[in-house]
Amino acid sequence: MDTREVVQAVEVILKEKKVDRDKLSSIVESIFKTMIKKKFSIETDEEVDESFSITFNIDHGDVEIIHEREVVEDGNVEDPVKQIALSDALKIDDDIEVGEEIPETVDFSEFGRRHIIAAKQNLIQKIRQVEKDIIFEAYQNRIGDIVTGQIHQITQREVKIHFEGEELTLPKSECVFNERYRRGELIKIVISDVIRKNHDVKIMVSRSHVSFIKRLFETEVPEISDGIINIVKIARVPGIRTKIVIESIDSRVDPVGACVGQRGSRISAIVSELNKEKIDIVQNIQDSRMLVTRLLGIKTEYQLDLDYENMIAEVVVQDSMVKDVKGIKDSNIKLVEELSGFKVNVHSASEFEEDNELKLIDVDEFDQNLINILAENGLKTAMDVFDVGQKDLSEMEGLDEDKVKFILDTLNGYYAE
Repeated sequence: MDTREVVQAVEVILKEKKVDRDKLSSIVESIFKTMIKKKFSIETDEEVDESFSITFNIDHGDVEIIHEREVVEDGNVEDPVKQIALSDALKIDDDIEVGEEIPETVDFSEFGRRHIIAAKQNLIQKIRQVEKDIIFEAYQNRIGDIVTGQIHQITQREVKIHFEGEELTLPKSECVFNERYRRGELIKIVISDVIRKNHDVKIMVSRSHVSFIKRLFETEVPEISDGIINIVKIARVPGIRTKIVIESIDSRVDPVGACVGQRGSRISAIVSELNKEKIDIVQNIQDSRMLVTRLLGIKTEYQLDLDYENMIAEVVVQDSMVKDVKGIKDSNIKLVEELSGFKVNVHSASEFEEDNELKLIDVDEFDQNLINILAENGLKTAMDVFDVGQKDLSEMEGLDEDKVKFILDTLNGYYAE
């Protein structure tokens, strides 16, 4: 039994793994040092280095261990690791003398099969760990990068993707709900995280993360990758809608136009990759009112009131526009809130008018008797009274000319405020 098993393991590693040759040589040397320490009952690597030299030819797979000891008189050997009796030394070199150093090649058969097998297992384990370290560092530096891999396994919890010999994990939480994935197809994903767990490395990817949108824009819009256009904020409801706020550091460059491209060529490529997810590109502005207005994207007449103290935006639109302004599953409003910081309440015009209409029971100047008289005639709001008019009011039982004048003057006073 020799070290050929260990060497063969090294040859396989060189062919199949991504371990640096110098690093591999260092690992092999450390493994043989461990074997020497066990064989000769040595405690430290420093003690090994004092008496042994290990030569590993990585190209030919040759390993040689030389044991050097001082020649002493017979009967004076105090440390057999560092010293050798003259009679034993003469068997190696018949010209050797006391006080000289004598090198001797270690016979690997002395280590025994058990130590050789343990060394091989130790080598494989160390290489695996080094390989994991290399993968971890490499992909840590690639977080945020978009790559294209091939789907090879789909489970209820995740999608496994092959990329450059590594396995990427796309959790269901990072998938887009309306996308369908098929085994064997190519897929673009963004590297979102690299996790160490139980001496293993897991490369996590995403299609729903905002960084996926960011990288797509950087790829399709040169002005962004060149730093002329900055992405200020991105908010996304995956599969439904994305809003991206941008600004240009060059006044000559229209940021929205640059992102859209000639005849929509740039934005079309991004929308296609996102399976027709709606994308709103908004130019940044410091004025909060204008920013909310742009984010809402309302094309028809509307009313907007901002409560800066409580960060609330009240929006009133035509009844037919409420659904469009809110978006699918309120996606448009959620994105506006995330990007602007305002809580957005959307009202239809009819709802707003009804909610803000003055009710007669809220008029402090009217006593309960007067309110009851008006209610018996179907009048509950100020607009009900105005619609009836002075003449019809005067003909109602319990109301004379003075009371009618008092009612109309009081209500007009409220609206005058």
